[in-house]
Amino acid sequence: MPADVVRQAVRDVLTDELSPVLTALTTPVSTDDGPAGNYQDAADRVREAVEEIKQQVGAALDEARSALASLRQEIADLHADVEVLRPQPDAATEPVAPEGSQEHSSLLKTAARVSSASLLCHRDIWEFITAHAGRHPHFRVPPKVSDEGEERIRAALSGRSLIALLISLHSVKHTASDGDGDQELAAALYERVEESLKNLAPSGQPVTITLDDRTAPGAQTAATHDEADGEPETHGAPQAPADPDLDKEAGPPAA
Repeated sequence: MPADVVRQAVRDVLTDELSPVLTALTTPVSTDDGPAGNYQDAADRVREAVEEIKQQVGAALDEARSALASLRQEIADLHADVEVLRPQPDAATEPVAPEGSQEHSSLLKTAARVSSASLLCHRDIWEFITAHAGRHPHFRVPPKVSDEGEERIRAALSGRSLIALLISLHSVKHTASDGDGDQELAAALYERVEESLKNLAPSGQPVTITLDDRTAPGAQTAATHDEADGEPETHGAPQAPADPDLDKEAGPPAA
C-alpha cells in the first residue's frame, strides 16, 4: 500500500477513536468520584484507543509488506520470462576476446610508467584510435588536440590512455575480419607504440609516438638522378644544319 494511503488510514482511525475521548475530556461530568475519577476514566479510554490504533496500523503494515513481497515475486518472474525470450548470441560467430600474452602484459606495465606521451598522426588515424580505444574505461580523451598542419594532429596521452590504446589495438588485431584493413592498421599502430616505449628511463625526453613516415631523402635524390641519366647531355649552343646551296656559292675551298 502507498504511504499516503497508510497515513490517511491512521488519520481516520485517530479521528474516530479519539473524538469521544476529546469530548469526554472537554465535557464536565459530575459524579460522586469527583474530578480525579473523570481523569482516570479518560486516561483509560485513551490507552484503549492507542492500543487499538497500534493493532490497526500493524495490520496495515503487514498487509503492505505482503503486497510488496508479491510484487517483487511478480517482477522476478517477469524478468525470468524476458531472459528466456531474449535471443541468445551465436557462440560460433561472436568474437572472442584474445588472451593476453606475457609480452603484451609487460608492455602494458611499461605504458603504466609513462606520465604523458605525445602522439603525432593524421586525423584519420586519430579517428580510428578514438573509435576503438575511446570505448575502453581507461581511455581519456585529451583536453586539447593541436593542429600540426598537413592534416596532422598532436595529442597528449597519459599512461592510462596508452594502456587502453594497446588493449584495444591488441583486440582488433585478433578479432577483426581479414582484408578489411583494421588488422593492418591496428598492427602498425601497436608496433609503433611498442617501439616508442623501449628503453625508458626515469629522466630524459618525453615519449613521442610519431606516425608520419615519409620518403627518405636519399631515395628521392636517387630517383632524380635516374631521370637525368635518361636524357642526352648537350654542351654549348646548338649547331645549325648545313645548307648545300650555300656550299656551292662559296666555291671550292682555298688551297
